[in-house]
Amino acid sequence: MAAVFPEFNQWLNELPDPRRQEFCLYEGSHLWWSIISTFMFRTGSRNAFDEKRLTGQMPWNMGELCGQSAADPRFEGQPTVTCSDNASYHACRVDPEKVRELPARMIRLLLKRRFFDSSRLFGHWYTLIVDGTVQEKCRQNFTQGGKSASGTEARYRYVLQVLIRGPEGVAFPLMHESVDMHDPVADKEDCELKAFLRMSQRIKIQFPRLPICLIGDALYACETVIKVCRQNQWKYILTLKEGRQPTTWSELLALLPLNRANHLRVSSGRDGKTCLQDYRWVEHLMLGEGQTNVVLLGEITAQTATLYAYATNFENLTAQRAEAIVGAGRERHLIEDHFNTEKNHGIGLEHVFCANQNGSKNYFTMMQVAQILWQLTCHGCLCRLYQWARDATARGLARAIWEALQACRLPPDLPPLGQIRFCSD
Repeated sequence: MAAVFPEFNQWLNELPDPRRQEFCLYEGSHLWWSIISTFMFRTGSRNAFDEKRLTGQMPWNMGELCGQSAADPRFEGQPTVTCSDNASYHACRVDPEKVRELPARMIRLLLKRRFFDSSRLFGHWYTLIVDGTVQEKCRQNFTQGGKSASGTEARYRYVLQVLIRGPEGVAFPLMHESVDMHDPVADKEDCELKAFLRMSQRIKIQFPRLPICLIGDALYACETVIKVCRQNQWKYILTLKEGRQPTTWSELLALLPLNRANHLRVSSGRDGKTCLQDYRWVEHLMLGEGQTNVVLLGEITAQTATLYAYATNFENLTAQRAEAIVGAGRERHLIEDHFNTEKNHGIGLEHVFCANQNGSKNYFTMMQVAQILWQLTCHGCLCRLYQWARDATARGLARAIWEALQACRLPPDLPPLGQIRFCSD
């Protein structure tokens, strides 16, 4: 990873810790890497990481990862790996506002290296996919920084996240916003749309000239989000549902018979099954005080018939552009797959790694950092170079690497594996 993110350990060491002593056995990068390793190698919990952290060659290899090797005089020739309690204490002390910028800094370097050029919509627009999910389910009598259905006891912590679509359908975490603010005067809790407004400001500040196309579900198909896109000169492709925008939907149905020329029919077959796709689109529909365009896709197979509808501000729609817009809109499943992987494949989303509010936020950020590192390592290198990596599940591959780090010491002069690129040939 040093070839891709040469400043990564420096970034970790620069994260401010106001209570940290001037001399400590472990550097900041070491403490953060123990958290990252918990997620990257899918140990599932802090206890599972602690059980293996001092096994075999793990202390030496951890030193190579975090830049604090056995040569550090504080180790006196015998390196160790910090326990998860030390890492947790450190995470609780560091300002989460500083830590949460790490994924964006990593993505910025990848953008400079033109990693995402091949996945730009119409060769120009970077696709950002936004959605929210439960970060962790709070323990009993937990009141700090969570959301509740009623009363004061928090039931869960919620987070809004945006991913950037990469090559070969691989998505990378870009930015996230905690949905935990509370207005004591109005006695109202935070919501996804308010969190989106805050996050959109951060995206515009950090990537002011980045051509962005926003992908979202029906919650975001509203005047508030469209106004933000218009102000920031972003494009959008948002799922449209009748109940979310009834006026727009009614106008769509009324004008659809008058736009018979806006039509594309595609018949495709796969595995002996025929799929009929029917595209229709109508431009200049009212949505709030502005206008939008809508693209419909009716998909019919022998088993099912499905209707997809997307509101978009892409103009001058043609058959080819309508097909590409629907294809981009349907890739919203990438963020659902991302959440599913983190919840059900050993990473631990929804598990309480730290009850402290600051610590919890920093753990979630490091989970996203670990996902970026894993996508580059697994999809950008191993699965491209080795057949055995293509055949293994991601969870099995992560555990195999974790066991290998315990069994074999990384040689100090290990050559780089080569280019990190996302193609199968």
